[in-house]
Amino acid sequence: MSKHDKRATEPVPTPQEGPPEAAAPPPTEDELTQLRREVAELRDKNLRLVAELQNQQKRTQREKQEALRYAEAEFARDLLVVLDDLNRTLEVANTAADVQTVVDGVRIIYEHFLKVLEQRQIKCIEAVGKPFNPAFHEALMQQPSPEHPAGTVLGETARGYTMHERVLRPSRVILSSGPPPTPADEGKTQEASGEVS
Repeated sequence: MSKHDKRATEPVPTPQEGPPEAAAPPPTEDELTQLRREVAELRDKNLRLVAELQNQQKRTQREKQEALRYAEAEFARDLLVVLDDLNRTLEVANTAADVQTVVDGVRIIYEHFLKVLEQRQIKCIEAVGKPFNPAFHEALMQQPSPEHPAGTVLGETARGYTMHERVLRPSRVILSSGPPPTPADEGKTQEASGEVS
């Protein structure tokens, strides 16, 4: 091995900047006591914070359950007003001389009830005269109609409702199957099936 190669493998001494650091002296008994006290205080503080967080979570959960339990209280109060109206109408019906008074009372209650529903964004689905839409209508039966094309809603057996644009209950509807067959149409049908001699 040449001198040049030997020099390349020897470690190069680094210049020292100032005297080497002296090792830190061990902590005194007072410093250890102070550190232990600080650690104990921090541990205690941490435990209190954890307990406070757990209590907050439990309180939030209780409040959420309470809110869900009584979420419909305002709606129920509005319905009680409608119930009061029904009771008054029943009392009037027992003594009313004419039926029209009772009919007017029921109509007023119906309108009031619809307003209560609309305040909750519950709205009637308009179905009669509209084309059948399976997202909003449930077809129960079909019947011929000379005035309405096939697939048009002729009537409802139960009205449907939406709440915030979502269907609560679809309208149960009767659909048009189109105009009824004429005698000429029936003859063509029989000819096509081979029933006419």
